[in-house]
Amino acid sequence: MTDLSQEPHYDVLAAGVAGASATMLTLLTVFGTTNSGIAGSVFLKILFEAQLLVLELALIVGIIALIRRSELQKRLLSHVSGALLICGTLLLWLSATIIIATG
Repeated sequence: MTDLSQEPHYDVLAAGVAGASATMLTLLTVFGTTNSGIAGSVFLKILFEAQLLVLELALIVGIIALIRRSELQKRLLSHVSGALLICGTLLLWLSATIIIATG
């Protein structure tokens, strides 16, 4: 059995991921409603929806990690939410690169 006192505090990780996801979701929503370039491209619409879905999942999983009492569950959920946040960030980078390259 591992010594959990040496493990990072997963509540902090989960809260950070949830906060970052919420901020990115807010910015994406504003960007999506004001950018006419997204409305003109089916690919960008799908990419935008994928970003929202992945970041929403990161936020939900991060909050669930905060609610759980078991350190093992917190650890797993924190890692999953962090991975989802990274995927969402990469999708955001991809769409920004496409918009800049075609703009």
